[in-house]
Amino acid sequence: MTGSIKEIAKIAKVSRGTVDRALNDRPGVNYEVAQRIRKIADEMGYKPNVVAKALATHRRVTVIGVVICSEGNLFFDDVLAGIEAARQEYFDFGITVKVLKMKGYNPQQQLELIESLRKKGLDALAITPVSDPKVRDTLNEMIGEGIPVVCFNLDLAEVNYIAYVGCDYYKSGETLGGMIGYVTGGKALVGVITCLSVLEGAQKRVEGCRHVLSEAYPECRIVKVLEAGDDEEVSYQMTMKMLSEHKEIDTLCFIAGGVVGGLQAVCELGLENRLKIFTFDMTPAAIEGIKKGIIQSTICQQPYEQGYLSIKTLFEVLLNDHYPDSDHIYTELNIKIKYNV
Repeated sequence: MTGSIKEIAKIAKVSRGTVDRALNDRPGVNYEVAQRIRKIADEMGYKPNVVAKALATHRRVTVIGVVICSEGNLFFDDVLAGIEAARQEYFDFGITVKVLKMKGYNPQQQLELIESLRKKGLDALAITPVSDPKVRDTLNEMIGEGIPVVCFNLDLAEVNYIAYVGCDYYKSGETLGGMIGYVTGGKALVGVITCLSVLEGAQKRVEGCRHVLSEAYPECRIVKVLEAGDDEEVSYQMTMKMLSEHKEIDTLCFIAGGVVGGLQAVCELGLENRLKIFTFDMTPAAIEGIKKGIIQSTICQQPYEQGYLSIKTLFEVLLNDHYPDSDHIYTELNIKIKYNV
């Protein structure tokens, strides 16, 4: 006969929750008990019927809202592609994904978008959160109301989210520091164009880079850090200002967006063959710059997976009451150079 979780639990003399954890290899179950449960399930021919569970559990459309700081930043195209892939995959389970986009990191605008989703009815939220106390408090209020939240790409401390999905920003900064030291032979005067210093991820990237340079490459140091807010025009202006005022800079790093505007300034100043340039992510500008030999390397953080895993994580919580083993789901960091783009 084909068993059910209820029948397996009765025979094994354990709770249904214990059966569910054992069959899904989740922690919290004694090894011998888990083995016995799996043996009973195999003998009974148990097969999980996810479709039936979805139909039984969701008698109405379940709405996952997404608030994403993607406008004007080509990096997020791949994040959105991952979100769309998950939306299509889970559509037949009664899941609707509503995406609201914003440009930049204005906390008031983000709060308005969150409130717009709440008014229309919301079961879960995935968000690239702006580092702001009001955003944090609003997210925690929603979580207190029973709305699960996943933060992706940008982390935000003191939010009781299901998970953060994205890169380890400090480690990505350390990776940048290592690349600078390796490529320059351990001697570099570095200029950094970051997005906004108030964003936790940007802070951690710069901190990680400083740490490696000070520990491993004492003849490398960061001369100046300027903010561009992922805006190409601002990045152009900030890069032009930095390189004009600090002619000693021989290494340039773009911590986030703004690569197009920054490279325009570099080329107008005729410095493309003198500077060692490092970026993040596989944007079209980064790829072109690497192929031309203007950019030495770019560090990638798997944007597609960030979008996809954010929706998948919320789907598993809403449908299967399955929570991730860790509240930090880090995507892999890898380095692209001229010969592997």
